[in-house]
Amino acid sequence: MNKFLESVYFRHSCKLFDENKKIPKEMFDEILEVGRLSPSSFGLEPTRLLVLRSDEAKAALRPLCWNQPQITTASEVVIFKSLQNDLVPPSEYTKQNTFRRKMDLGAYQAFCDRLGGYLKERGLDSGESLAHWSSKQAYIMATYMVAYASFLGIDTCYIEGYEKKEVEKLYGLDPFKEQVSLIVCFGYRGKEQQPRYRISLDDLVEYK
Repeated sequence: MNKFLESVYFRHSCKLFDENKKIPKEMFDEILEVGRLSPSSFGLEPTRLLVLRSDEAKAALRPLCWNQPQITTASEVVIFKSLQNDLVPPSEYTKQNTFRRKMDLGAYQAFCDRLGGYLKERGLDSGESLAHWSSKQAYIMATYMVAYASFLGIDTCYIEGYEKKEVEKLYGLDPFKEQVSLIVCFGYRGKEQQPRYRISLDDLVEYK
């Protein structure tokens, strides 16, 4: 079995981390770099990360995450924030995103037309639909980071059970600019992995 597939079998949703075991900074920096290099729709890179390392920061978050022990036992807790209205062109964000790729004004206008048309045609240009589309980009980044963490022998747990508005209030987020899409805990397991059950490939895959 190749190393990557071994890491896939290694990964599980770790419900309790060893709070005395910390991830070395250089290893966690690599995980962050993998996230930075992950793909996003239209290359917009709409995800921002808030990393909680201190016991105080994690303790403040835990009550808003249904009091789940992963929050305070993990080495690092990463909050994935997703940009909102700035993603809809024309905006200063989309302008800077385009110009850093050394496109001229004509190319920027073409990009705005293409992106704006895509969002409007699918009803993704405002409100909950925009938030949902932006959050999907955060999940792509999180998946890359979790996969690489597993490759390094680091455990993870996706956290979707949290009080979204309260978490955003805790960090002073303006929901028209940024929203919390996902929380992921990183650390080392505090107990052995439980058996994992998945449907078979025959049930999963259909060929035409």
